[in-house]
Amino acid sequence: MAFQQGLSGLNVFSKALDVVSNNIANASTVGFKTAQTHFADVYAGALNGGGASQVGIGVQLAAIQQQFTQGNITVTNNALDVAINGNGFFRMQMSPTDQTGYYTRNGQFHLDNQGYMVNSTGGYLTGYASPDGQTINTAAIVPLTVGTEGIVPQQTGWSSLTDSSVGGLTLGVNLDNRDEKAVSVAAGSDWDTLTPFAWDSTFNTNMYNYSTSATIYDQSGTAHTLTNYYVRNGDSGTAARTWDVYSVVDNQYLVSSTPNQLVFEPNGTLVTGSYRFEMDMSNTTLKDGSNMDLTTDTGLNWFSQTAGSTGNFAFYMDMGDSTQFGMAYNTDTIAQDGYTSGVLTNLSVDAEGYVLGNYSNGQTKLMGQVVLAEFANPNGLQSTGDNYWIETYASGQPTLGAPGAGTRGSLTSGAVEDSNTDLTAELVNMIVMQRNYQASAQSIKTQDQIMQTMINIR
Repeated sequence: MAFQQGLSGLNVFSKALDVVSNNIANASTVGFKTAQTHFADVYAGALNGGGASQVGIGVQLAAIQQQFTQGNITVTNNALDVAINGNGFFRMQMSPTDQTGYYTRNGQFHLDNQGYMVNSTGGYLTGYASPDGQTINTAAIVPLTVGTEGIVPQQTGWSSLTDSSVGGLTLGVNLDNRDEKAVSVAAGSDWDTLTPFAWDSTFNTNMYNYSTSATIYDQSGTAHTLTNYYVRNGDSGTAARTWDVYSVVDNQYLVSSTPNQLVFEPNGTLVTGSYRFEMDMSNTTLKDGSNMDLTTDTGLNWFSQTAGSTGNFAFYMDMGDSTQFGMAYNTDTIAQDGYTSGVLTNLSVDAEGYVLGNYSNGQTKLMGQVVLAEFANPNGLQSTGDNYWIETYASGQPTLGAPGAGTRGSLTSGAVEDSNTDLTAELVNMIVMQRNYQASAQSIKTQDQIMQTMINIR
C-alpha cells in the first residue's frame, strides 16, 4: 500500500511545486493573482468496518484556487494605465465586433491606430460611450474609442442659443461705496465731479470710477477683450446707488451709447430686477462717432442670433452677483462659455472610470466610461492566459457597472496593480513542497526495502 500513498504524494507535490513556480514566475506580471494548492486525503470505500481500522491510501489535489486579494498600486508614466482598487475586472473583447467577454485585472492600456483603448495583447477595453462629449449612454457596452481630433471653437453666448437665461458672460463686481466721485454732484458737495462719459477722442480716466475686463470669443474662436466702465450717477439718494455700465470691445467699439445700469439698495445689494443684459453687437460706435456694423467687418466674426435677443448679433452679460459695499473695488465673479479651438493634449481616467480628454484651450471632453465586471464566485473563473479569465457556470454571469458603484472598486489613473505574489512566502512554500516530495519518495524507498527483505526470506 505504501507504494500507492507515496506515489500519490509525488504526483500531488509535483503539481504543488508547479503552482509555486508559476506564482514566482509571475511575480512581476501586472494584475496576476497568486494560486494556492488545496489537498484532500483519500480513503478506500468500504461497506462495513472503518473507524480505527481505516488506513488512508494517499493524497489528492482537491483544487488550485487563485487568491483575488488586492495587489500593490504602482504609479506609471502612462495616463492610460489604470489600476483597480477593490473588487472587479476590466471587461475586454478580442475585436470591436466580437461580443465575447474576457476579464482581466491588468490595466496597461494604450491607443491603437483607430483610437481604440487596447492592451498589449490586442484586447479592446469596453465601457459606456459618450455620444455628445458630455453624457454617457448606459444602454450598451461597447469598445471605448478616443477621438484624437481637435475641438472646434465656441462663441461666447453659445449656451444662450437654446436658453436665454444661461450662458454668455457672467461678471460680478463690487463697486466701492466710499468712492466720492460722480457724474452729477450737487452744489457745495465735497465730492469730485466726473466728466460725462464720451467714447471719442476726449475719452480719459476722469470719465469713470472703475473698469473691468473680460475675454470673449467670436464664432471663429478669436479672442476679444470686453471692457466695462462703471460711472456713478450722483452723490446722494438713489443717484448715488445707481451706476452706468458702458461696454467697449477691443478698446475700439462702444457696444451702445445707452449704458446698462446697476441699481443698489442702501445695504449694497442689487434692487430686485433683471441684471442680465443683452449685448447687441450688430451696430457699435467708434471713437470718431461713426457706426461700425460688425456683421460686415471682415476682421471680426461676430455672434449669431441668441434665444430671446432682439439683435442679429448678440449675447448676454449677467451682472446679477454685483454689490456696492464699503470695500475696495473688486471683480468677484467672472466666467463665460466661449473658447478658441484646441488640440488634444492628454487623456486621463478618473476614479469613477470617466475617460476625459484635455485640450490646449483648457476644455475637457468626456470620451466614455470604463465599466467593471463582478462575479458571485471569482474562483470559478477559468484562466485562459494573457492575463485573461472567462466566465464559467461556477463563476456565474458577470454584473457590469460603473466603478465605485455597489461593491465595485475605484480606479486609479496612471498606475497599475502589481502581482499579489509574496515572494518570501512562495520561497518558503517551495522548500516545504520539496521536503514533502522527498518524504514521499523516501516512503516508496522504504517500502521497497521491506519488500526486498520479504523476498529474501528463506
